[in-house]
Amino acid sequence: MGKGTPSRRGGKIVHVICRRCGRHSYHRQKKVCASCGFGAQSRRRGYDWAKLKR
Repeated sequence: MGKGTPSRRGGKIVHVICRRCGRHSYHRQKKVCASCGFGAQSRRRGYDWAKLKR
């Protein structure tokens, strides 16, 4: 019996640095940034539930 799913993952670079936000969340195959939404929409991705409460 093997170690499971983690032993099969690795070697493939999925996310790279985004041109718009600079974060390491631009998906190479989907051509969309998970952080700012670059590639899918012109407006920046953001939600009210993600805002900090001060």
